[in-house]
Amino acid sequence: MAVIESIFDILYLSIVIGLGVRLLIFKGKESNLVGWMALLLGFGDAFHLVPRVMAHLTPDGFIAYERALSWGQFITGITMTIFYLLFYFYYRKQSGDLDNNKKWTIIILSAIRLVLLMLPQNNWGIVNGNYRMGIIRNIPFLIMGLLLIFWTYKKRKVSGLNNMSIWIFLSFAFYIPVVLWASKYPMLGALMMPKTIAYVLLILEGYKYYINEFKPENLYDISFTFLIMGLVAGVFYREFTKYFNFNGATHLGKLHVHTLVLGFILIFVLYLATRGKNREKFIKLKKPFMTYMVGLIFTIVTMTVYGIYDVVGKEEGIISIPMISGFSGLGHIILSIGLVWMLIKLKKNYEISYENSKS
Repeated sequence: MAVIESIFDILYLSIVIGLGVRLLIFKGKESNLVGWMALLLGFGDAFHLVPRVMAHLTPDGFIAYERALSWGQFITGITMTIFYLLFYFYYRKQSGDLDNNKKWTIIILSAIRLVLLMLPQNNWGIVNGNYRMGIIRNIPFLIMGLLLIFWTYKKRKVSGLNNMSIWIFLSFAFYIPVVLWASKYPMLGALMMPKTIAYVLLILEGYKYYINEFKPENLYDISFTFLIMGLVAGVFYREFTKYFNFNGATHLGKLHVHTLVLGFILIFVLYLATRGKNREKFIKLKKPFMTYMVGLIFTIVTMTVYGIYDVVGKEEGIISIPMISGFSGLGHIILSIGLVWMLIKLKKNYEISYENSKS
């Protein structure tokens, strides 16, 4: 379970941060708001989820990272409040609902929530924190959520808001039981996984509104996204190993190269090979390309989890190495299938073009 949850957490962070970068480099400036929402969501949750992954993979478990997890919740609380504040302005723009009473209601609720998060009574950094304050600080947050669910549901037929009310509702439906009862029934903490999925689907809803067509120009932006992600991976490897004063071999050292070569360079070459070509033929590359992307992302994610374990696991058999190697192998298999499939499609399209030019 430790391996599966760790892979899930890193996969979630990789997807939302990647989608955020992709939206920010998109030509339409209107997509920037959703891009910043995605980045805020990813980097904010990283302060809580990365220590959680480390706790799963270290001999000392969660005891060693209690303070980090507590402060991570503090940062996540702030970023999630700002996330929904930004979402309101996305809703306002898409729906054309310019009611200033609604605007100030959301702003005031956000401010109250942020002030409550800052109070020393929360006992941030202390084991278990303050249960009562955990409920109090979430009251304005819940009101924000209920208002946004109601408003977006009324505008559900507006393009870009179609399913937003569903994903916001589910995110709160899974989150509230954790706040109320997880301290007594720890198994309820598992609800944070479907809550996380709801956030991904919410971001994807905005993403699909702006980027809903598979065309050669998209490959350049995807390649650029992997360039940024590769540079981030290199910084993470350097700073993470430096923090733990780790000088040994780790799979984190492979992240930078794998992301740049298999992501940035290969996709950029695919962009050059298909630029200006027949769009009907290019559409046939969508399935093999998406298969390749799934394999590449899964490979990078499992490599990240394995690399974190190399650093914090201290080779004490905390997790099953065959299991994580199996997951990594699965990613490589899917990646290889997608790559071969793409090459076959490119070859077939090239032969058709060549035959047409001869005739």
